Amino acid sequence: MTDTARPPARLADALSAVTERIDVSVDASWDGLTGVQILILRRLAGVERMDRASLALDTRTARAATVPSLASLLQKGFVMESDDEAGSYLRLTDGGHALLTGVRAARAEWLERAARDAVPPVRGEDLVRVAALLEHLGGTGPR
Repeated sequence: MTDTARPPARLADALSAVTERIDVSVDASWDGLTGVQILILRRLAGVERMDRASLALDTRTARAATVPSLASLLQKGFVMESDDEAGSYLRLTDGGHALLTGVRAARAEWLERAARDAVPPVRGEDLVRVAALLEHLGGTGPR
């Protein structure tokens, strides 16, 4: 059990709880994909190209789980495999990018609804401040 009296522990618990609620609410947006498939899409979204071996290493997933999950994503048209002088590589298709964009929109809609329905409601400026804090902690800037 974490010590919720400490601000970092309280924040960690709150982030976990909100993330879990968002994940449950957007489950249908993932079009029936498995957890491994979602992980593969998220990893490929952050790079221009990645080979199969690097993908398995990056996702920390056994080859036995990666191969059928990747095959399904290729068949569904979310991922494509290409070849160039450097070798074979994987990348998201427009369909893969569209799926991730839809999930991101569903996540944002959940946050908008939760902010509006909170008592008292959470204002947009407060959401911007929380986003800025999390971006700062995560070492990222605004998108």
